[in-house]
Amino acid sequence: MRFGVHMPQKGGFTKNVERVAALGCRAIQIFPGNPTGWQMGKLQPDEIGQRADLLEEKDIKPLVVHAAYLINLASANAEFLAKSRKLLHETMQRAGFYRSPYVVLHTGNHGGQGLEKGLSQVIRCIKEDLPAWPPSVKLLLENTAGSGTALGARFEEMAEILKAFPKHTLGVCIDTAHSWAAGYDLGSYAGVHKTLSVFDNTVGLENLHVIHVNDTKVNLGSRVDRHAHIGEGMITNNGFAAILNYGWPDELPVILETPENGTEYDRINLDRLEALVDYG
Repeated sequence: MRFGVHMPQKGGFTKNVERVAALGCRAIQIFPGNPTGWQMGKLQPDEIGQRADLLEEKDIKPLVVHAAYLINLASANAEFLAKSRKLLHETMQRAGFYRSPYVVLHTGNHGGQGLEKGLSQVIRCIKEDLPAWPPSVKLLLENTAGSGTALGARFEEMAEILKAFPKHTLGVCIDTAHSWAAGYDLGSYAGVHKTLSVFDNTVGLENLHVIHVNDTKVNLGSRVDRHAHIGEGMITNNGFAAILNYGWPDELPVILETPENGTEYDRINLDRLEALVDYG
């Protein structure tokens, strides 16, 4: 596995890449712009190239790009949907410039129009927009905690979207805190293996390209998204050890999205994860 951290925008790209490299990370995740705004932010072509070169120099790969939280391909509001599609297109383009292989996107929120209608709309939007995206960048759907009318809490919902496309067109990012909140037990060896078996039989493990590894403050199946530091929440060390030692490909990025990323807690959380590799 390649451990990494989601870095905040403060401090700047170069400083954050150097920081994760000093932590011993081999992967990184960033927002390409304001995660709660519609603007991507302007960069000069030479600056984009310099950033990609820095990642190569530090052997930080992959760079995972996380799309803005605002994007909702299942929105029933026509104006909001149009803005979402435009921003996702810009995000995919930016990821291509960065030589990033993945853009992670929250699956969406149907806003009351119904699960099947919401899923169908997500599929339609991706089918229409995908031809204009860089072929080197794969869109990864991230599972959700399932609060409100969010899509993607159940693996079957993610599988329905993926199966609407030729094999390996899209992929998936799994978040441990979201999975737990959605009712998937990751708190023990048995729970992890059962959950991943269900995932493999629906989505397919070959479609899993990124793991967000986070502890959680909430009870199993609460459908609430509340991340916690590793070892300070409801997912036990046995659960995290079972996840980390499952037998993943060497290049699989495992990204921390724990609270207070960009602080001394990154080192603490990484140490806790690394201690669980070959645990038991």
